[in-house]
Amino acid sequence: VQIPALDEEATIADVIRGIPNDIAGITSTTLLVIDDGSSDRTSEIARNEGALVIRHERRRGVGAAFRTGTQHSTELGADIIVTIDGDGQFNPKDISALIEPILSGNSDFVTASRFADKALIPVMPWIKKWGNNFMARLISTMVGSRFHDVSCGFRAYSRNAYLRLVLTGDFSYTHEVFLTLAYAGISIREVPLKVRGVREHGTSRVAPGVLRYGLRTGTIILRTYRDY
Repeated sequence: VQIPALDEEATIADVIRGIPNDIAGITSTTLLVIDDGSSDRTSEIARNEGALVIRHERRRGVGAAFRTGTQHSTELGADIIVTIDGDGQFNPKDISALIEPILSGNSDFVTASRFADKALIPVMPWIKKWGNNFMARLISTMVGSRFHDVSCGFRAYSRNAYLRLVLTGDFSYTHEVFLTLAYAGISIREVPLKVRGVREHGTSRVAPGVLRYGLRTGTIILRTYRDY
């Protein structure tokens, strides 16, 4: 279980404690926190909670944190990688539901979907809903399959999927992963899950505004589309 974190001392302990010790179909679980240059006690708290911690000395971006985590997960021989944010917006107890399509052999890449089930759509600012819908339609058009949520950070990858990832973006990775795996012919599935739409503590660590987020992720998307 990979947890990217930047200045998440208020929530990182609860996220780690919430990850189940026993998950059906899983013999052992390793918790890996990638501290992307935090200036608070994120690393210290994560270690005290029993997680392995890899720290970037300076902030490099959530995309770089994902690559760092995946590299170490590969070295550990992980059969499945689950990514969950350190801000507490996702429920760690949903990991079982997230990995079920992988365990049953029905998919190699599974993402939590906040918008596939209208009854589970979280409360969030309208501009974020619009942005997520725009990105989902854009990526869906590019890969030729309909997806409702391509920006969620709560995901699961089989070994067959994560070993095929060739990622270059430091700022983000979520859309690049969709394009890369879709073009590689990997089976992708969305699992509707209830997610908190607004952080309980602080503000988004990825980008201070939707416009900047869109511009930077757009560059990554177009570059990936061009290359493939």
